[in-house]
Amino acid sequence: MKRRAGSMVIACAALLASASSASIARADDAPVAAASTIAVICAAGDRFGLRLVAELESLGFRAVVLDPSAEPASRASLEASARQAGAIAAIRAVPSERGVEVWIADRVTGKTVLRDLANDRGTPDLDDALALRVVELLRASLLEIALPTPSRGEVPATPEIVEKMSVSLPIVAERPPPPPTWRLSLAPGLLLSPGGFGASASLALGLDWTPGDHVGVFALAAIPLTGAHIERAQGSADLTILLAGGGMRFLPVSPKSAWIPSIDLGLAAVSLRSAGTANPGFGASSPSAVTAAPFARLGLAFAPTARLRLRADVLAGLAAPGIAVEFAQHAVATWGAPLVLSTVGVDFGWL
Repeated sequence: MKRRAGSMVIACAALLASASSASIARADDAPVAAASTIAVICAAGDRFGLRLVAELESLGFRAVVLDPSAEPASRASLEASARQAGAIAAIRAVPSERGVEVWIADRVTGKTVLRDLANDRGTPDLDDALALRVVELLRASLLEIALPTPSRGEVPATPEIVEKMSVSLPIVAERPPPPPTWRLSLAPGLLLSPGGFGASASLALGLDWTPGDHVGVFALAAIPLTGAHIERAQGSADLTILLAGGGMRFLPVSPKSAWIPSIDLGLAAVSLRSAGTANPGFGASSPSAVTAAPFARLGLAFAPTARLRLRADVLAGLAAPGIAVEFAQHAVATWGAPLVLSTVGVDFGWL
């Protein structure tokens, strides 16, 4: 019994030793995968291959040289060579009619790059130039790992590769919304006309629509707050002026700018109503009239926000015909040739 137990112990030890040896043998046979290994497939002593190895190592990659097989370059043969070397990519260059045909099998992104590089005999060091172009092709392929979408290759990108290929993506600012096309303005101002009457206070209301960047249409109304006054020996008169019209608006700059000048051309209807007070010995009446007045208006707006603007405008027009005021059948004043409306206010945008 003791002899049988001793034999069993020896057999178990032998089995363990053989299993360990087999495991060590399999480990020795498997290629050791390097974090940033690139397989260069070229003949021993090939000048272009050695220059390519030097370029790769200068970038921090580990390059291994493999002897080319007899079969033509293909995606399958390159991927097999890369797996054999535990590399993330394999590169092979073969002569072509134009110069050199370069194959790059990228196992990280799952792509195979094929380029036919022209052989420029005028280049002082042709091998150096070709090696640089091949390395740039490899970097361009690996840059795909910097994209938000995951790579589709058979091996994951190692931390070293991610660090080498890290790209600072530009920060895309959120696009501001377009400026409103409809605007409503509210602006008090002074309406005057040289000819004898004083200035009157008005409240200008405006509505404009600018579907594009430079041309729009507008409507305008100037509501009287006070009347224009004149006083003579025969008596006095107050003239109340209501102005309403519209036209085209032109913007020399984009409505997205902070400072926005504008040029308006339009036509207004002017309603005038007078109220006279006669001194003793004279009679008084309250006539009214309506006339047309073409006008031009210059404006300047400051936009602290897209929806709010502070603006100032000066309108100049010409009533046709002008209005004459008579005391005792004698003309004592005229109005409307020309007329000027200056305002300062705000406008609000929507839509």
